[in-house]
Amino acid sequence: MAKQLVKCGAVAQPIGPYSLAVRSGNLVFVSGTVGWRPDGSVPSDIREQCRQMYENVRQVLTSAGSSLEDVVSTTTYLVNAADYRALNEIRAQYFKNDPPASAVVVVKELVRPDLLVEVEAVAEIGAKPAGGARSTRRPARKARTGRRR
Repeated sequence: MAKQLVKCGAVAQPIGPYSLAVRSGNLVFVSGTVGWRPDGSVPSDIREQCRQMYENVRQVLTSAGSSLEDVVSTTTYLVNAADYRALNEIRAQYFKNDPPASAVVVVKELVRPDLLVEVEAVAEIGAKPAGGARSTRRPARKARTGRRR
């Protein structure tokens, strides 16, 4: 399947030559997303920026046929290490069950001085069967800890 660009009119549009998200096969790759409101304004509070950021990701994923529950990985860029606790408090509200793999990187700055946090996400599309039931895929095997003979 060729890659498909994801369009979403419910969020602020990209300020550069990139897509909000790209769908490839059963995966959707969400570009770095910040706490811009649809009108382009940015909350000054880290918690509000985090909320708006995750709401923007939710909107983009919905447009791609996915959801926050289908996110398998995130990378978050945080300007102030002191905001890590606030980020996790808000993040826990959006990823209540089975949180995705995650990395948080503290950076010197983002593209605008009023931006405090940014997240990228990768999600599956159609990961869960209808009715919200858990997947019937087998769990990954545990790695062997002994020596091979």
